[in-house]
Amino acid sequence: MSEKSKVIIVGAGIYGMSTALWMLEEGGYDVTILDRAETLPAPDAASCDLNKIIRAGDYADPYLAQLAVDAVDLWRKPEWKGAYHESGVIALAHPTMPGGQKFVSSAYTNCLSMGISAQLVTSSSDIRAKFPAEVHTGSFGDRVGYANPIGGWAEAGRATLVGLERVQELGGKVLPGKEVVGMIKQGREVRGVRVKGGEEIRGDLVVVCAGACLAILQLTPEEQVKYAKVPVIFNLDDGWYIFPPNADGLMKMAIHAPGYTNPIPLSSSGGEDDVVSVPRTKLTPGAEDGMIPREMLARLRSGLAEVYPDLQDREYVQTRLCWYCDTHTGDWLIDYHPDFDNLVVATGDSGHAFKYAPIIGREILRVIKREPIPEVGAKWSFGDRPTDDTGADHRDGVRQVLRVEDLARAEDLKVPVGITVAA
Repeated sequence: MSEKSKVIIVGAGIYGMSTALWMLEEGGYDVTILDRAETLPAPDAASCDLNKIIRAGDYADPYLAQLAVDAVDLWRKPEWKGAYHESGVIALAHPTMPGGQKFVSSAYTNCLSMGISAQLVTSSSDIRAKFPAEVHTGSFGDRVGYANPIGGWAEAGRATLVGLERVQELGGKVLPGKEVVGMIKQGREVRGVRVKGGEEIRGDLVVVCAGACLAILQLTPEEQVKYAKVPVIFNLDDGWYIFPPNADGLMKMAIHAPGYTNPIPLSSSGGEDDVVSVPRTKLTPGAEDGMIPREMLARLRSGLAEVYPDLQDREYVQTRLCWYCDTHTGDWLIDYHPDFDNLVVATGDSGHAFKYAPIIGREILRVIKREPIPEVGAKWSFGDRPTDDTGADHRDGVRQVLRVEDLARAEDLKVPVGITVAA
């Protein structure tokens, strides 16, 4: 019997977990996942969240659209232990926003081509018809779009944990508290990794999988029942979206915006080119409350008033910045490192990878085995990638520098004085 290839995966998020699953299910691999966090899923990771949208077919790119449909088929399987909830998704855009309308048109066409019975919604009354009769909805900002009965949302943190538990059940090792600080290099080979404290972990292949603003309302038990069967709403023009409540009555909304950077000097020289953006999470000293910028808090409440006016006067119980690893084009980076023959980098989620958790590992494994993916071409390669400061192409705009003085405080989570509840 041939010896198994020893694989070290750095990062226990979606990319790392899914890659490990596909390797172990195929066989022939001895897999170890390392993560810096002491507890998993990492409490400050974007994937360790209340929930994430699972869209099926809702992409202008036919390859990503089909991959999302295939992912939903896997989400439905019992091994994901009911972490996926098929509420349906309504994708909307304002008629005056050409970019959003173009996406709606392309995604709707792709849905139909894959046999999904998506329906156009061209008025507020069309959209309201997709909600339970007892739910009072707003004008939706006069947006139009389509309703997709396939897709919905997943309990993000629990799904990540379920996946990591499956990795262990299949014989893989998951080691928290292992912060990788360097690679063990020999010529064009990476022989393993070095973790904080000096320990060296050797392997035949190293896969590096290290990687939006949101607010949460607490509903009453009666409201939880009332809103339990609403669909996910996603505005493609301004990035605002909202979920049905979870089992604890928590209702999350978010804005998929260009985002923020948190530049930190790499050295004492402090040169302009010698900085890197480091996430400021609830684990960052002095940032335990995880507040978001006040301007985003206002935008979140404005969107809530357009969809669920009965809830717009509610206090937020929690806010959070989701730190994504964006690429400038929104395409993932999954490729062999140009300087090493056995180092693979899988990153650049760009805020749209979680839905693929059950299947993205299959595609990463194809790259590892150097199998061509014709639909992708060079999109995922290191290649010549742009370096300007625009957001990923599905989130128009320029990233801002995060300023501590602009962050909301506890009193900002309460309803602004003078707010008027829409009729």
